[in-house]
Amino acid sequence: MLENAYADAYQVVREALAALVPPARETVAQYASLNRRLTNQGGGYVGRWHHEKAPYLVAPMETLTRLDYLTTVVVGPGQSGKTEIAQNWMLKSVANDPGDFLWYMQTDPGLEAFVKSRINTQIDGHPEMAMRLGSKPIDDSLHFKRFDGMRVEFLSANENNLINKSAPRIVADEVDAYPEGLGDIKALLDVRRQTFGRQSMLLAMSHPDRARGLNPERDWTAGVMALYGDSDRRVWYWPCPHCGAWSSPVPIAARFMPLHYEEGWSLDEIEEKARLVCPVNGCLIEDRDRRAMNLAAYRSPFGGWVGDGQEISQEGVISGELVARKSAGFWIVGAMSPFILGGIGGLARAKAKAERELEVDGDDKTLKQVVVKQWGFLYSPKRGVGSIDANVLAERAEGDLRLGFVPDGVRFITGGCDANGGRFEWLMRGWGVNGESWVIDKGRVNGDPATSPDDWDLLLEVIQRTYPLADGSGRRMPVRAFGFDSGGEAGVTQQAYAAWRRWRKLDGVVRLIGKISGRDAWTVLPTKGASALTAQRLLVTYPDTARKSNRAAAGGTVPVAQFNPNLFKDDLAGQLQKADLGDWYVHFPHGLRSPEEPHVWFEQLTSETRQKNGRWEKLVRGRRNEALDLMVLTHMVAHLHGLSQIDWKRPPSWAAAWDTNSSLISTTVTPTPKPAQNAASSGVLVDDGPKPNNPKSAVHRFR
Repeated sequence: MLENAYADAYQVVREALAALVPPARETVAQYASLNRRLTNQGGGYVGRWHHEKAPYLVAPMETLTRLDYLTTVVVGPGQSGKTEIAQNWMLKSVANDPGDFLWYMQTDPGLEAFVKSRINTQIDGHPEMAMRLGSKPIDDSLHFKRFDGMRVEFLSANENNLINKSAPRIVADEVDAYPEGLGDIKALLDVRRQTFGRQSMLLAMSHPDRARGLNPERDWTAGVMALYGDSDRRVWYWPCPHCGAWSSPVPIAARFMPLHYEEGWSLDEIEEKARLVCPVNGCLIEDRDRRAMNLAAYRSPFGGWVGDGQEISQEGVISGELVARKSAGFWIVGAMSPFILGGIGGLARAKAKAERELEVDGDDKTLKQVVVKQWGFLYSPKRGVGSIDANVLAERAEGDLRLGFVPDGVRFITGGCDANGGRFEWLMRGWGVNGESWVIDKGRVNGDPATSPDDWDLLLEVIQRTYPLADGSGRRMPVRAFGFDSGGEAGVTQQAYAAWRRWRKLDGVVRLIGKISGRDAWTVLPTKGASALTAQRLLVTYPDTARKSNRAAAGGTVPVAQFNPNLFKDDLAGQLQKADLGDWYVHFPHGLRSPEEPHVWFEQLTSETRQKNGRWEKLVRGRRNEALDLMVLTHMVAHLHGLSQIDWKRPPSWAAAWDTNSSLISTTVTPTPKPAQNAASSGVLVDDGPKPNNPKSAVHRFR
């Protein structure tokens, strides 16, 4: 009994001395090739790890122990082996290179299932992990593992778990499934490891769910693709088994190898006949060739991965140097993976089936899941209004049109203002024969729409602007009518109504022109978009004074143009799809373009798409849509003033050709009427480009 009470002295000394031995200088990939064993309970491969199975995983594993990188980013579909990178990293750390881990996943249930099925099984199958696992109950739970010299915490990604934690090694698995409210996940995780400096490493992995297309500046603004965009952006190149030309299955590659099938084939035919196509010589590549292609890439001098700063010839010769960045990025796609169900035929069938379902029911949820989670590609939803791409509209911008000037063809101008987010965004749009229109001007007034009357009064300068005609005659065109959004955050409605009542007392600012189509046509009025899909197209109402809150805000005197935004967005979709000059064509000045892509104003214009039920909704939550709303608002105001009913053979004088247009004015300037309150507030009037000196009020009208 006594001899069993004492520990083995040799064992104590051996373990103590072992702690002093420095870890072997080997990469995660090297350790995995010698020591990783796969059990795959319930089916799948069982045996020693072989790099030849998924050779594209080697390079990401090798960067995890390099001091010149602080982050490793792996983009990829499901069943591509990317999570094994993290498991191999943990294995090596436990065995001979201790370091604390924080391992984040999207939800607690998913995390617990992962630990049970993958982590616990891995520990049981590797004695070097099992013997180092703590023996106390608190050392081995679903959320915490303590090994000799290190700990691993398994955490769901939420605000509570992203504070008061620190570790030199962090795994962020499926980052695109984290709550969007967390914001920039890399910035949050960098704080967790900042005290470890160059000795730290973040491994971020995910399907690319939050990307919106292939343009990095425009589409890679969130999730794993934002991290990949900041990395050295490596893509996988492999040789054609027939002609030997090197190309890539990753869609951003210079020579992209696509998966081909005929649209008219049945799903069974697609699964049987789908092939990869060599982009150099058109060779058709069978599914069975992919293994040899992956191995050839891995055994090449560059290991298969080609990144920013490098170019690869058709013969597989690399030129240039990989750019030096703190993040190493790797993009895996489904065609590279040996684990995909059904091979490339299965990939093709799944995509074709989802595309056909989309045609039937209009729901692209299944197609997005297939493209992102099986193919590993970026899903691009239909582009905004009428499925028109922002860049297509930007390319239509006309170089001879200048913001702030009235081009030939414009008969009258309407304006609109959107009040939200601490600013007033405004737009002026000119109208011509049969609805042809031109964007005349745009700008922003900084201020507080919810609380500041003085900031609202800064809009007077915008409302009373006049614009010079492009013919150089010195004549100017005023704004015929102006509408401003009275909805939004708390306080905006009351401020909007109060501003209108102040302006109504000024000479010539707010006028009732009369009734058009039974509606009161005011030169300036608040507007409000109806929420009901079946709402009437346009009404001018006076808010109910029976409710005390409305009486305080409006006093029963304020007109409000209530309109159905979905119907007017339908109209705009048709206008933007007009390719020929003439009726309802929209002209854009070149000044609306950004210096380079993405063209911000046009991105806002295409920020929404029409749902099956007829409602327009944002493609991406949080994307700005002011340009779209203002184009709708300027059309609604023009419609209120009878745009659709004008007989252009005998138009009213204010919509006549310039020589007989009664609204045109000379450049004589008279003082601007001032409201009762002081309009000189802390608000700032911001224009988007050089503007002419606009007179403050209109006099000497041409008859």
